[in-house]
Amino acid sequence: MSRPIAALVVCFAMGLGGRLPAQQPGTVPAPASIIGFEPGTDSMLADWGQITRYFAALASASPRVRVDTLGPTTLGRPLLLVTVTSPTHQAQLAALRAGQRRLADPRGLTARALDSLRRHQPAVVLIGHNIHSTEIASSLSSMELAYRLVTEPTLARLLDSLVVLLVPSLNPDGLDTTVAWYRRYRGTRYEGGPLPWLYHPYVGHDNNRDWYMLTQMETRLVTRVLYREWFPEIVYDVHQMGSDGVRLFVPPFADPVNPNLDPALVAATSAVGSAMAAALYDAGLSGIAQRRRYDLWWHGGFRTVPARHNMIGILSEAASARLASPAHILPDSLEQPPRGVDALVPWPGGTWRIGDIMTYQRIAADAVLRYAATSRSELITRFVELGRRAVAAGLAGDPFAYALPPADDPGAQATLANALLAAGIEISRAQDAFVADGRTYPAGTLVILMAQPFRAHVKDLLEPQHYPDPGGSRTPYDIAGWTLPLTMGVPADAIRASFTANLVRVDTVAVPPGRIVGAGDVFLLRNRAAAESRAVAALLGAGQHVAWTDSAVVGWGPRARAILADLAARDGFDVYAAPAAPAGLRGMRQRLPRIALYQPYTASIDEGWTRWVFEQYGISYATVHDGDMRRGELRRRFDVVVLPSLSARQLDAGRDSVTVPAAYAGGLGSAGGDALSVFVRDGGTLVCLNASSDFAISRLKLPVSNVLATDAQTQQVSRFLAAGSILGVAFRRPGGGGRVSSPVLVGIPDSLGVFFEGGAAFEAQPPAQALGWYAPEPLRSGFARNPDVVAGRAAAVDIAVGRGRVVLFGFRPQFRGQTHGTLRLLFNAVLLAAP
Repeated sequence: MSRPIAALVVCFAMGLGGRLPAQQPGTVPAPASIIGFEPGTDSMLADWGQITRYFAALASASPRVRVDTLGPTTLGRPLLLVTVTSPTHQAQLAALRAGQRRLADPRGLTARALDSLRRHQPAVVLIGHNIHSTEIASSLSSMELAYRLVTEPTLARLLDSLVVLLVPSLNPDGLDTTVAWYRRYRGTRYEGGPLPWLYHPYVGHDNNRDWYMLTQMETRLVTRVLYREWFPEIVYDVHQMGSDGVRLFVPPFADPVNPNLDPALVAATSAVGSAMAAALYDAGLSGIAQRRRYDLWWHGGFRTVPARHNMIGILSEAASARLASPAHILPDSLEQPPRGVDALVPWPGGTWRIGDIMTYQRIAADAVLRYAATSRSELITRFVELGRRAVAAGLAGDPFAYALPPADDPGAQATLANALLAAGIEISRAQDAFVADGRTYPAGTLVILMAQPFRAHVKDLLEPQHYPDPGGSRTPYDIAGWTLPLTMGVPADAIRASFTANLVRVDTVAVPPGRIVGAGDVFLLRNRAAAESRAVAALLGAGQHVAWTDSAVVGWGPRARAILADLAARDGFDVYAAPAAPAGLRGMRQRLPRIALYQPYTASIDEGWTRWVFEQYGISYATVHDGDMRRGELRRRFDVVVLPSLSARQLDAGRDSVTVPAAYAGGLGSAGGDALSVFVRDGGTLVCLNASSDFAISRLKLPVSNVLATDAQTQQVSRFLAAGSILGVAFRRPGGGGRVSSPVLVGIPDSLGVFFEGGAAFEAQPPAQALGWYAPEPLRSGFARNPDVVAGRAAAVDIAVGRGRVVLFGFRPQFRGQTHGTLRLLFNAVLLAAP
């Protein structure tokens, strides 16, 4: 809940907010007075309840601090935004937000208005802490920083020129999960060890990969602050990394630089990082590194999406301790770069504590805030100029607009459009047909005119990426290609020339309601949209009949019409009624398959995304762990088992009992592998995603090989590299052949873009049947070295084994909840290919 702020009558000084002296430490609560220990003390962590109580107490005691609840997290905890600024600015927050909006969108901003804003508007810095919950020191640093901003005179004076927005934890659910785990095993051999489960309920570490897709509650809430409410000039993302390298990374970032980033923004980002490094060296600290690993190519993180909104995105990565326990690091085990301009003073090794992390974070944060305060006018001027350049580039036609005509999957198009709208992008809808670049577009086409300040965000998401070959074995920091029209199956045409159309701005995009077409009590679904799988699951869940042909899913039963009419209207797909079932029905069933989703104790992000996707589409499942699998009798309990993307070693061995308690140690082992083999031979369906295919090939002795597996054709493996890219897959046999008849392919078009990361390319022998093949020139977006290694190889395989079957996907059909275009492959495999 927001705390009301009373208006304060104070003097103006130096053209900005009136100054009040810093508050004496005794007049406001220090963190230790609320949480019960000094932040940075060995073996002590604060949970979310303690942190929220501290900020409430600080806000009650200081006119410089305001606490707002942005909304509930995934598990219902309050997500806080703490605003720290001068009392004068606190009384003017609405006006300051309006000023930031004018700076972010300078269309119509007059020179006189800009001059006034330069004189009076504070710079805005947003600092996000603890998005990755095991990187936990920053949750404590957030309290310390707020306290010092209020009580230290040199910092309090900065607040006349700054609004500081603090998010104490971007993942409070994970914070509490991590703290509870640490406290539970403190004082044991497992103190400070890894968690056996994800620290975000669904996406774990990928919560910092969700900042353009906005699938999770936390990213949606903070995105509203970034691009609807505050528009900060600087966004600072505070992280930790492994223990055995440098002590702190700060910008400049590494190459390559994304071509959609303005050079002035890149240079300003480097300048802030250099100020941070200078402050750290001034304090006599060592182990600082720059231009290491973290690049300016990737889109999707808390610091990289703001960069596409003309904001300086800053990242720091501190070396980790063992959560709150000290780490003892021998000099010989350190992996540091040689001394040079980007790493001037190596760290000598020794004991590394959570208090050390906080020291580095404190100096780095102070440097960012001092830079922002002293460069306030420069930040404002650049922010406006970057927006103006973006508008001018759009008017110049590079491109002039994007057109999104009606799609086969209207839900996917709406998801894409609404994610863009939430990120501050302007979208219009054509009221009439129009012609652009020689093509006629129908009424209802969505149009994104590119003469808008956040142009880089749109362009980078809709165009193909061309990642420069890094040479050697170096790979992109995260992924190389992410073109959403390709992965979502949503057409988006770049229009180069200006055109005339009757356009109306939209605030949200809803799918047009679908309907039942025709007469009869047998219903055909073309299965062109992912939401149609929700309808299939609903029919089976209600005990209705479902079967399939090569071109449709067919349903009937006493409740079928009502179920389909409701879902068609809600989700925007049409259903075709017929008086009788078509010829050639196969796979008839009348209940929802009993689906088991394997959840290892290795905190699998791919498992979490699979779980999330199933829930979004109403596909019921049961979570099973190692013990459930090893006990056997899987066929008696389940029809389908899904293995998320895990290496054969991870599946087989799991974690060692040295690092986690025995209850969470080990993997499937030989007993689990044997149980899966029996399950399939007794009539079950095993679905393997991406890397888990290797486990099934080996354990079940399938007549399939993965030519990219490390133990096969090593010469070719050394030639091939495609790190996080989009590859083309054809679902017609190579050489102009026809399609394979398979329930997995019902409704799937002849070609798709699939997301490839650590995937597989198969060679299959009978009775294995390839379902799709990598295209002769497979790369669609990103980077691929020697793509001929996978060209023409199978991308997905269906193998009959005993009375059951195994479906292998050599890619991630549900990657990060983004790949709407390939979701139906997974859904078909679990709903239609089940016994």
